[in-house]
Parts: sequence; structure tokens; C-alpha cells
Amino acid sequence: MPTPLREAALAAIADRLTTELSGTVLERARRAPVDTDKEVLPCLVLTGTDWEADETAEPGSTHYTMGFVVVGYVRDTTDLGVEQGLSHLHASVVTALAGWTPTAAGLGEAAEQGAEFRLYDTDESAKPAGEFTARFSMLAIAPLGSPYLP
Repeated sequence: MPTPLREAALAAIADRLTTELSGTVLERARRAPVDTDKEVLPCLVLTGTDWEADETAEPGSTHYTMGFVVVGYVRDTTDLGVEQGLSHLHASVVTALAGWTPTAAGLGEAAEQGAEFRLYDTDESAKPAGEFTARFSMLAIAPLGSPYLP
């Protein structure tokens, strides 16, 4: 069975983050909220988002743009420590992904789109904690109308 480009891209991204950020837990497509009071932190959650096809970019090919987000969670003993931890974890994710190109045929480089940072209020977490949501995109090129690895 052929591998869909979207799955190949998400698997490659997960492998890259696991390799580059050893010691940080990574989960894919998690629906349940992260319990920042009890779970092992820092942790990352990777989820694919948007998917757009362009059949006009190159004759005989479809250019797919895939969006994905990486959400990072940090806990510390102080609010300042959380903010600094979020900055560090976010910078590590961007360093691992921005400009990196997976080895799978048809997958292009990852591009950073932006990020949001948030410290949790005391009613959201008993311990100082927070999260960032980093948005990225990746280009994938396949034969016309085929969303599978070439």
C-alpha cells in the first residue's frame, strides 16, 4: 500500500523532533489535554492541520502545502522559569525544523509560520506552567493528483 504524503511528512517531522530534542516527550495527534501538574514535562504534541493542493505550479505535478503545529508544554518552580523554558523549548523546535528537508522523495523543507505563547493562570494549573503553539508549513510534490509518496 502506498504511503500518503501527509503521513510520510508527519512521521518524518516526529522522527526529527525525537532525534533533535532527546529527553523531551513527543506525542502525535493527541486529543486529551496535557495535565501540566502531573505529566512529564517538557513535552511536545505534533498535529497536522491544513492541506492545500496546487495543480498549476508545475506541469504534471501537484504541489501540496501541508500545515502542522507543534505545541510545547513546560513547568517550572517560578513563572519566570516557565517563560524562559518556553522560549528555550520553542527555539529548540524551530532550530530542529526550520529549513530542514526530510529525506523522503517529494517532501520539501519545513518553514516556520509563527507562534503563540501562554503562561497558565493559577486556576488552570496548580504549578507554574505554560505552553506555546508553533505553526509550520511544508511543501510536498507528487505526480498530478496523487497525494502519495512518488
